[in-house]
Amino acid sequence: MEKYTPPAHFNRLYYSLAILMLLGALDVSIIATALPNVVSDFGVTQNISWILVGYSLATATALPVYGKLIDKYGSGKLFGWAVGIFLASSLLCGLAPNIEVLTLARVLQGFGGAGLSMLPMTIISSMLPERQRPKYMARFGAVWAIATIAGPILGGFLTEALGWRWVFFINIPIGFVAILLVAKVLPKNEELKPGKLFDISTLILFIIASSSLIFALNGFTASIGNNSTPAYAFIAAAVLALVLFFWRTLKAPNPIIPIRSFASRGAITALVISALSGANLFAVASYVPSLLQMSYGVPGWLAGLALGPMILAMLGVSLITTRRVGKTGRYTKLPVIGSVVAGIGMLLAYLFGSQLGPWFLVACLVIGGIGLGTYVQLNLTLTQAYTKEKFLGAITSTFSVVRDMSGAIVSTISGGIFGFGAVALLNQLALPEGLTGSNISPEAIAQLEPALRAQVQTAYFEAFHPIFLNSAIAYIIIFALALTLPKIHLKSS
Repeated sequence: MEKYTPPAHFNRLYYSLAILMLLGALDVSIIATALPNVVSDFGVTQNISWILVGYSLATATALPVYGKLIDKYGSGKLFGWAVGIFLASSLLCGLAPNIEVLTLARVLQGFGGAGLSMLPMTIISSMLPERQRPKYMARFGAVWAIATIAGPILGGFLTEALGWRWVFFINIPIGFVAILLVAKVLPKNEELKPGKLFDISTLILFIIASSSLIFALNGFTASIGNNSTPAYAFIAAAVLALVLFFWRTLKAPNPIIPIRSFASRGAITALVISALSGANLFAVASYVPSLLQMSYGVPGWLAGLALGPMILAMLGVSLITTRRVGKTGRYTKLPVIGSVVAGIGMLLAYLFGSQLGPWFLVACLVIGGIGLGTYVQLNLTLTQAYTKEKFLGAITSTFSVVRDMSGAIVSTISGGIFGFGAVALLNQLALPEGLTGSNISPEAIAQLEPALRAQVQTAYFEAFHPIFLNSAIAYIIIFALALTLPKIHLKSS
């Protein structure tokens, strides 16, 4: 097979887009280490979570809109607007005089961040044949890996050295440099989709459903052990809106999310594999650092870095397997092998993690990362290929929405299992006066008598235990689905 030659100026475009994608990815995690300083500066703790939730909500609702706008007006035009909104809102975040303005600015930043996360994938997909896409998507995966590891560290450094506002100001000079590099090499003559933009009623129903779902998830997380009635009300609203959304989507000629484009068995299977894989990754990665602190006494800074080996393993294997797919076009065995390897990693953590300690647990996560890396970067390309759609904006945005929403849902359910389970087990122990299952901290655990400390640490691991088992079961389902993936020829030109 002849060596593939990318289009002219492709590398300049690709790496400039990667820089802008990095900014959007960093803003998901970089703010976490700055939150205590934000609380101290503004003197409020109420509604502080909306700094994070507002960004997630805006991103979730903006993704399908970007997909339709790309197909109608072209990715080049939209990219300028997305970057402009992101940088302007970053400036507003840095200048915010109170928590209300900061929350509003984060919502605006989420609208821009949605474009920075999705537009690069759509632009690159439209310029490359299907066989070459996974290789370049794997490198975009490296951007998210770097952001996941470096975000909290960079956020802590900027907050300590210059103040929390520089967590947002740092976006502006980097963003302007990337814009100057990318401006002249963005695609100019894109084929655009004629006709009506989208059915507005499906957008309204999607916003109501996704917003209610995010409010409900946030409510359940915040109300562990307290009144969850408002969260149940939001769940009811989300279910009703989802039913109406699917009913209207199947009837409307041009819905905001093109469900009918996913009618083929291959497209649905690839989408479900992606959703389950992303949900597994979110669920485990979100709470393992807390488990390491509470169950093994690992320092907070080291617990946060414990995910690094898993992410690096996933990235390294992705780069190898996607390069092989680019050369051979063969992919069918990769999800089968990867799901088996990842499932073994989670099963080992479930069976032996409590006895063999934190390093064994990190090793199990590395095995899981190797398994995921085998196939995770193929999912978008396979979904695009199975749908056979010429216009990729709506397909790519739907893929992103399903992956992110499933991750948020499963991550919150896992947090509930972990949180409720730990509180229930700890309240059965004879804790010192003033300590309960709800308010115990790593520092407090370290000061307990050795026998009681061992009981508390065991309780935390037992509470987390079902998450490893559920993850292993999910990989069995992925394995079964991977066996049914139809073979399809990935175009090489």
